[in-house]
Amino acid sequence: MASKSGLKELNFVLIPLIVESHIIPIVDMAKLLAQRVVTLTLVMTPLNALRFTVVIHLAIGSRLFIRILKLKFPSKKVGLLERYESVDVLPDTAYRRNFFTTIDMLKTKLKNYLLR
Repeated sequence: MASKSGLKELNFVLIPLIVESHIIPIVDMAKLLAQRVVTLTLVMTPLNALRFTVVIHLAIGSRLFIRILKLKFPSKKVGLLERYESVDVLPDTAYRRNFFTTIDMLKTKLKNYLLR
């Protein structure tokens, strides 16, 4: 995509580890990068995007070029409840193996999305 100056626009894709303590600094980095007039895409699951909606919409309202790519978290495929889209909401460490299996499934989904 070319800007008004004829130069190509920079597009960044940020993919935080799905845990609140990682998402918060990634959202902050997104805002800093977007201030440098780049287009930024945050990749999140729907529930995690919902948790940060206010912060992200405030940044977008400030005319920062931030988009959210929501990828459905396939939790049911590995025996997790749908609301378990972040490590910090898992009720027990016994669920972590299934959670990280689901993250691997998301990586494949994201790769297919980016390569199309």
